[in-house]
Formats: sequence, structure tokens, C-alpha cells
Amino acid sequence: MDELPNSRQSDQALARLKSEIISCRLAPGAHFSEVELSNRYRLARAATRAALTRLAEMGLVQPVPRHGFVVTPITLASVKDFFELRLMVEPQASAMAIGKIDPARLRALNAAPQLAKTATDQLAFVDSNRAFHAEIAKASGNRRLVALLETLGDEMQRLVHLGLFGKPGNEANQRDADAQHEALIAAFEAGDAKAAEQAARYHIEHSRALAMDQLMKGLVPLELA
Repeated sequence: MDELPNSRQSDQALARLKSEIISCRLAPGAHFSEVELSNRYRLARAATRAALTRLAEMGLVQPVPRHGFVVTPITLASVKDFFELRLMVEPQASAMAIGKIDPARLRALNAAPQLAKTATDQLAFVDSNRAFHAEIAKASGNRRLVALLETLGDEMQRLVHLGLFGKPGNEANQRDADAQHEALIAAFEAGDAKAAEQAARYHIEHSRALAMDQLMKGLVPLELA
């Protein structure tokens, strides 16, 4: 009879493995078996199995029949799809958040780009950038939209850690991100849904341009699928 997973152990296994994947310590395209992961991270087999099932549902790993699992690769096609989807949903989420979000809270989260000097601060910047966008998603009031944007946030962090937006701590990129976030905050303060939508769109298009520039220069080699 198969071992039943302990829910607390399963949650811990999920959090650990998800963190390893998003940080690219488990690199895109990496192959592994359930046993290998269980041994590497000293996780219970049943908890590892349950975590992998949930990671597959999130799209972060893919089962390979008779060969274990693979961390979902990042390809040119997947990067294009990612930004197309962001452009479809995030500007609308920003418009929906008008009148329901605290601009002061967003401004506090936006302080991190200006403070990122050390390696620790750079990681804090990645986390606060995600928190900034998550705050807007939550304010939209649409739970399904929040869940979708949470998944997109996972993928965005993978792309950041992969180096798709230049080297961590790039001051020019941080200034740009800060200014674009400030434009969003200003739109929320003004209660201007159209301005919020336009600011969100510009922010995503700017990120896409950075990523595609890195790819076209071959600075981040991906599978050209």
C-alpha cells in the first residue's frame, strides 16, 4: 500500500521545490526522478510525490512517462506567449483596481528598486516587485484573475533569475522600473482607470523589449521552439 502524504510535509515540500524552480536552482529543462528529489532535499517520498503533482498542475514541471519529470523549459515561444498573456490581463487588472487600492502601500513596496545595492537587496527587489504587482491583482477583486496573475508572477521570477532582464542590480533598469511603477501609482492616486491601464501596458511592453533584446543578442540562450 502506498504511503499517504502528510499535508504539512507536502506543503513544505511544495514550498521548497517551487522555490528551487523559480530561483532556477532547479534549472529549466532539468530532468530528475521523484527519488532523486526526495534524496537531494531530504523530503519524504509521499510528500515529494504530492508536491510534484501540484507543481505539474501549476505548469512548473512536466511528467515524462517512465523517465520522471522535467522542469518546464523556457523557450522563445513560451516567452512570447508569456508577455502576450500579461498584456491581455494586467492592464485590465490595473483598471479594475482603481478606487480599491492603497497608493501609499504601493509606494512603500516600490522603495526597494532604489535600495538594491547588495546581493541581498537585489533579491529583496525581486520579491518586492512581485508584491507590488500582486497588490494590484488582489485589488481587482477577481479571484480567478488573482490566481492567473500569481502563476504569471512565478514565471516572471523565473525569467528574472534566468537573467532575461539583464544583470541583477542594473541601476538603469531599476530606475526605469521605479519610474514605471510611479506612473501606475499616480494613476491610482488620480483615480484614472485609463491612465492605469496605459501605464501597466507600457511597463509590460518595456519588460518585453528588455527580454527580447537579451534573447536576440544571445545573452540568454534558449531553445528556439
